[in-house]
Amino acid sequence: MRIIIVGAGIIGAALADRLVHDGLAASSPVQITVIDDHPPGSGTSGTSLAWLNANDPSDLAYHSLRVAALRTWQELAAGFSNPAWYRPVGNITWATAASARKRLAARVNALAAHNYPARLITEAQLQHLEPAARRPAPEAVIAHYPGEGYADGIPAVQALLDRASRAGATVLKEQVARLISRGSQVTGVRLASGQDLVADVTICAAGWRSPILLATIGLQLALADATEPRSPAPCLIATTTSAPGMVTGLLHTPDLYLRSTIGQRLLLEASDLDTDIDMTTPQPHLDELAAELLDRARRLLPGLNARIAQAKRCVRPLPTDDRPLIGWQQEGLYTVVTHSGMTLGPHLARLTSREILADETAEVLAAYRPGRF
Repeated sequence: MRIIIVGAGIIGAALADRLVHDGLAASSPVQITVIDDHPPGSGTSGTSLAWLNANDPSDLAYHSLRVAALRTWQELAAGFSNPAWYRPVGNITWATAASARKRLAARVNALAAHNYPARLITEAQLQHLEPAARRPAPEAVIAHYPGEGYADGIPAVQALLDRASRAGATVLKEQVARLISRGSQVTGVRLASGQDLVADVTICAAGWRSPILLATIGLQLALADATEPRSPAPCLIATTTSAPGMVTGLLHTPDLYLRSTIGQRLLLEASDLDTDIDMTTPQPHLDELAAELLDRARRLLPGLNARIAQAKRCVRPLPTDDRPLIGWQQEGLYTVVTHSGMTLGPHLARLTSREILADETAEVLAAYRPGRF
């Protein structure tokens, strides 16, 4: 079976790794080709906070899928001897406004009721876990989620692709111009160079660019259009210079989200500033917003002496109902696109591999088919 995966982010890399290894046990050989015109992991996977979590209990089926995904990450990391790019270091969040305090306490109670590791902590416990952080206001409600963490996207993606390549997969740095089809069957892709690559199965794992690819054969995908003015898909991620020892895990505060990186830099984001950017926002304005992020970080971390090293737009694939889009869209064409791709990627690869290679149906994915719209 010849399989082409369009997209070399965490979804495409996890699929390549899983498919090539599951294919070794298949009755017929499996040839995997991953195609992307950007360096592996350099898109959403490498620019986001990459928060690994199942933090929302409002949809229990989706919550359970994400809990299973966290277990898959643990197993995956064990297979790589617990690498530095996998960081299950916990997440702390707090709320100060009255309504936000009530919501946070209710969320912790609901998560704990479903045996998810979640607890309310005191200021003293916060100081023990994150000693460099300024204490929040006395009325704040503080929550700790010790089972959460993050993955550094670029090295994680590269590790998966390297392992897939050693097992026989091919990774091409090429631009895909369009899908090609014969009748109702997708038969591969045409590269920007004009070359056609033939496949028995083509997997669309192109993230926010997926609608562009699918439109080449007249298909649609229920995904927010990142190119529209004021689209919610783009956000701002600022990276600081080295800031060793400033934070241990993730912090979600009322006006700033942050975590460290392998290189001990900080990644900074704030949801209220994200609403001020889109795909046309010029770099000078991104830099201005990044300066505001740094000011907030210095208020939170009084000992922070770092500067902004980079202000970069991160573009997120946002399904219109915030749930994955997974499954066959046409004969020969399988789509895997989701928000929270970093959390879900390896687990979705495990589930979809059997659908693709063995024509089995993963019932847990029934609610997430692209055709539900």
